[in-house]
Amino acid sequence: MAKKRLYLGLLAGTMIFLSGVLIYIWLSFFQHDAGAFRYLLFITVAFILVGLAVVTAGFFGIVLSLLSEKDVVFLHKPMNYTFSLLYPVVIWLGKIFKIAQDKIQCSFVEVNNQLVRSKQGRLKPEKVLVLLPHCLQAVECSKRITTRTENCVRCGNCPVGGILNLCNHYGVYVKIATGGTIAREAVKKIQPQAIVAVACERDLTSGILDCIPLPVLGVTNDKPNGPCFNTQVDLAEVEKAILFFIAEAV
Repeated sequence: MAKKRLYLGLLAGTMIFLSGVLIYIWLSFFQHDAGAFRYLLFITVAFILVGLAVVTAGFFGIVLSLLSEKDVVFLHKPMNYTFSLLYPVVIWLGKIFKIAQDKIQCSFVEVNNQLVRSKQGRLKPEKVLVLLPHCLQAVECSKRITTRTENCVRCGNCPVGGILNLCNHYGVYVKIATGGTIAREAVKKIQPQAIVAVACERDLTSGILDCIPLPVLGVTNDKPNGPCFNTQVDLAEVEKAILFFIAEAV
């Protein structure tokens, strides 16, 4: 739970900050007679107050889901708004407190994964897409697998062959993407109902945010040689994520 607490704490801090801004606006401007500006300010404060109420409901929905390990269906929309709208402010707040961005993103992925796992629905294998980063492929490999995964000879020199074997075994779609644009195109073309994504913390975070409300289970890759270079991933974690979505369908 330690990793999750970081993002949840920053979320709570963000809402306290926004509440403080709202109070400051009220005390500094609204109580003075400013004519028409007073009414414009009232409308602005009302909109902010409504938005704050929505994200507060979303925050409590997230916490409740994490604690109970159950899906809080009636708070789905507020939870999605809280996740997407407050993320930039959370990152900004983290910079103020000198918290490394990758730690925040890692915590974000952990929170997202547990929220996804709280859902009980299972899917047919063809409704699941596995997205892989091209940096899993060994740099010395000459095979073009981003356009055709069939070109992979599964020699065992990188994790790609093992993941392709898993995807073939379970009958799920797989796509190797060289960037966010290609990943988004794959999602648009295949139109999956769930995604298993392998990537670094930064790319997982941006991908999860792009796909809301589509459920995405993120599997963080290992970077023994630095980012985007001969990365590795635990095949057992990838298989576990696939099986979560299709366990009752295979």
